[in-house]
Amino acid sequence: MLTKIQVDDLEVYTNEIIHPDEFKKLYQKEKILVNFNAQVNAVYSRAFATFIAEKRYKFNVKEGEVSIFRISKGKKKFEFISQIGKWGRFHIFKEVIEVLEIKNHDLLKLEIVEITRNKSFNSYIDLSKLKYSSILFRENNFITIYQKGKVPITLPRFVEITPDLIELFYLIHGDGHYNSKLFFVNKDNGLHEFVLRKFEDLLRIPRNVWRARFLYNNKEDPGLAIKRWKKNLKLEDNQFYPSISKCILNTSKDGLLRIVIDKRIVAEIFRYIFSSIKNQTSGKNAIYALNGLLCAEGSAEQAKNLSLHKITLSFSQKEKEMFKSILIEAGIYSFIKDRNDRFVIEGWKNIFRFFNIFFNNDIVPFSIHRLRREKVINGFLEHSFTKNLINYLVTINSKKLTTDELINALGNSSDSVLRTLKTDKYKDFFQIIGNGINKNTFNISITKEGEDFINLINKIRNSKIHGN
Repeated sequence: MLTKIQVDDLEVYTNEIIHPDEFKKLYQKEKILVNFNAQVNAVYSRAFATFIAEKRYKFNVKEGEVSIFRISKGKKKFEFISQIGKWGRFHIFKEVIEVLEIKNHDLLKLEIVEITRNKSFNSYIDLSKLKYSSILFRENNFITIYQKGKVPITLPRFVEITPDLIELFYLIHGDGHYNSKLFFVNKDNGLHEFVLRKFEDLLRIPRNVWRARFLYNNKEDPGLAIKRWKKNLKLEDNQFYPSISKCILNTSKDGLLRIVIDKRIVAEIFRYIFSSIKNQTSGKNAIYALNGLLCAEGSAEQAKNLSLHKITLSFSQKEKEMFKSILIEAGIYSFIKDRNDRFVIEGWKNIFRFFNIFFNNDIVPFSIHRLRREKVINGFLEHSFTKNLINYLVTINSKKLTTDELINALGNSSDSVLRTLKTDKYKDFFQIIGNGINKNTFNISITKEGEDFINLINKIRNSKIHGN
């Protein structure tokens, strides 16, 4: 039995068991994730259409997810639920074909409803589980948390554990505080902008509830620095505390900024969400967590020639075990050195392994800290071993070259080329066949590790072009 409603001049059908009044409310309130056109294959008993790859990738719709589809023809529309299958195919039910009188190869307009993304229940945090005297349930899955004598706060009931949320909370853990009030302090306005924007995007906490305290110890005029902060972060005069706090240590001419939400309830919500995130910090999530910590407590140190010397992550003794656990889950701890108050990655091979782990998971290290990101990426690309290895691998490419051909292509001496190829650091990236005696020559080609290295370099360079 079908359910039918009238919306303006449109007849809308569904094969769900649902009260018509509720169907109409949902139809009018639910948001559309994406619109697209698709041809319907109606020849076989199981009619289907295909959700094109370009749109699937853009909206991160994956095989196996269940979605609510709406398909239109003329003055009729049919809403049905189907699973995204291989190559983006989804089944269209017999009732849909009959009601809309769909013919084979009809090109029709489809919509996917946003709330139907088939994500694991564990990827959402339910803020209605917070222990408060009153929680009011609102439209569109929002709740208002109320405590007598306190300012109420309205938030999304369900908060999805996303890469941005993980990086945001670990960034604040590294450079902030969330005991009695929530604050974040740093000298990088890009990190402040990330915090302000993500609190608004993910938790719907607007920018105007934050207050800012300027921390300074420099001979330059602090007024000019404050103006820069206000302009860059789009903050109003009344959001700044009137007094300037003097730092113990000298600061740059821009000083430091501490942004604060001085309501205890926000700190409690932060702790609740963070505890849920920490329970799911494994696998790829651990790399996102590490990235947030690196942007807060990390550094990328360059040598005099600007090549990357080492990557560090500082910690307090209370934090050490948590940081260590994240490094283990991310697959990085095995080549870390523990230096009392910091973990250190040094040596080209270990830095290469660090980059491999990040970029093979499509994550750019230090992604939200522009200066450190540029330093770590440029430092790796400028390393003499990286440049030399790229030169050799690109020259050989997919071919097999003799020693003489490689020497001529590189313009180096034969002794230099052979010495380089036989160095331990290079041996994983090249295959050398032959013994080179009695006028026999070596044949040189690239190994699987060499191909992977070139792919990594391309990913790193692409991240520079796109700025993250």
